Amino acid sequence: MSAVITYNEDNYSDFEWFEGLAVIRFYADWCKPCVQNFPVFEALATQYTRHDPEIKFGKINVDQSPILTLRYNVYGLPSTLIFKNGQIIHRIAGVKSLTEMKSILFQVLNESSDSD
Repeated sequence: MSAVITYNEDNYSDFEWFEGLAVIRFYADWCKPCVQNFPVFEALATQYTRHDPEIKFGKINVDQSPILTLRYNVYGLPSTLIFKNGQIIHRIAGVKSLTEMKSILFQVLNESSDSD
């Protein structure tokens, strides 16, 4: 089973109101960087969900969810949004390595635990 859940306009409230951190990747099947970099996002999700059930990972296909894409002002792909208790707390634009993603998530986790 994948650690990354597929979301769309029918089930997005599951991540939007998740009590904890939700990391959502906006992508498109025609976007080569999105497709090529997805294994990095999936590896990140697998590593974190194994150790922390308070973090949820998901993906949204922009072609199948245009309302969500507009709602969250997603203009470039891939775009990764980090939510905490339903609020966007960080945006990551473009392709990042696993090391970069881990570093960003580590920083966000530390900042969000400081503000609790």
